[in-house]
Amino acid sequence: MRMLVGINYPWVDYGWDFGDPPPAWVPPERLPAWRETKRKQIETDFRLLASHGIFAVRWFILADGLNYGMGKFAPRKADGAWTFDPLPAGHSFYDRLCDDFEFVLQTCRFHGLNLFPSLIDFCWCREGTPVPGSHGIVKGGRQDIVRDPEKRQAFFDRVLDPLLESSMRYNDSVYAWELINEPEWVVRKDPAFVKEAGSRSVSQKEMREFIAEGVRRINAKRLPDDSTAFPSSVGFADWESLDEWEAEELGITLHQFHYYAQRHSDLPEYSDLKTHPCVVGEFATATGREWPDLKLLNRDQSTGNRLCRIEEKGYPACFMWSARAVDKATRWTAEEHQEVIAYTGAGRPDRLRG
Repeated sequence: MRMLVGINYPWVDYGWDFGDPPPAWVPPERLPAWRETKRKQIETDFRLLASHGIFAVRWFILADGLNYGMGKFAPRKADGAWTFDPLPAGHSFYDRLCDDFEFVLQTCRFHGLNLFPSLIDFCWCREGTPVPGSHGIVKGGRQDIVRDPEKRQAFFDRVLDPLLESSMRYNDSVYAWELINEPEWVVRKDPAFVKEAGSRSVSQKEMREFIAEGVRRINAKRLPDDSTAFPSSVGFADWESLDEWEAEELGITLHQFHYYAQRHSDLPEYSDLKTHPCVVGEFATATGREWPDLKLLNRDQSTGNRLCRIEEKGYPACFMWSARAVDKATRWTAEEHQEVIAYTGAGRPDRLRG
């Protein structure tokens, strides 16, 4: 049976895909029509992805937190540091968040796809960036949720737990639950240097505590036979992080790393990794950065050849970057579509899905 092929559908509108959008951008009177248009786009995209034999979509739920705390609830800067409190219990954001999330789960189930949700992106913990010309809209600046145990608890109670409850109703359509994407980028190199230059606002100890608690809540969701409802994951930026962060000790049950030919290194063999099961959660569909082993084998850098190489290395599943991002790692044209269809065998009567 062939390796399962998923795709990153990382966002439609980064930071405000779930829950109400900023009122300055989508006035209340336009909100119903805006939401209907967005949902039709999601349905169209998912139908296409399913027709290609793709089995799952990985989606950043809150990303940098842009719409989780706007106006008077937005992150604020005091004494040179950003501070942020979780939205109060009962805030209208939570109902909209769960409603939008359940719609995506329903759409996945209808089209035979699995959802691989990623709760927050590392940009959540970056230095706050007010959006120019838009009062009360701040990207990032929410690192207190990771650093402060009480705020972390409230956030998980009000955000993660309700989303997990929704997932339980569609557990057959949830591939795994990811807590955070690429936490390495916001963790300080020197634990003693609290205000390290740049946006490394969190110590590794604080991030590990955040991950351990979130993963514990994911793993606690059980089916009637007492098996876990879905695996827990963290989207590490590098395979070396699996060892450096002691991912197994954190309780993570589906290990994941991202491969962009970093350090011009070959993709490691699955059997050489110390943590299993493990998937490649991101790899580029654009051909700008060459994979050394494909070059050595005199194969071109096409998405189809990259899929074959990941399978040859022994991985059970991978997720292409990406369906909707516009960046130097993405090339998602008709050519890539056909390569994916050729790999998965979509449309063949004898095609088997894992």
